[in-house]
Amino acid sequence: CGLCTVHLEGKPVLSCSTLTVKANGLHVTTLEAMKEEVEEFAVFMADQGADQCGFCSPGLIMNVLAMKKELVNPTEEEIKQYLSGNLCRCTGYMSQLRAVKNYLAYKKED
Repeated sequence: CGLCTVHLEGKPVLSCSTLTVKANGLHVTTLEAMKEEVEEFAVFMADQGADQCGFCSPGLIMNVLAMKKELVNPTEEEIKQYLSGNLCRCTGYMSQLRAVKNYLAYKKED
């Protein structure tokens, strides 16, 4: 589902399936620690109707923020591949994809 995604040394991982010992001594970043970036992307999600039930939103947001730092000008296929582990129950993914593309285009202009 992606609900329990955190960044471990800047890379998204599922905290529910990552042993604590693997995070020992590493930098762990939660959704709450990225409040400003999260709120910025959330506007793009809301504009596209991609925030319906909210089940997948935490994981989607954490993955998008990591992808933004890791990939330069990702193609649609790269975006889909990067976000492939995120399970959405409501949107059919198209609104999410539009939100991600619009957000990346906005950040590129920034």
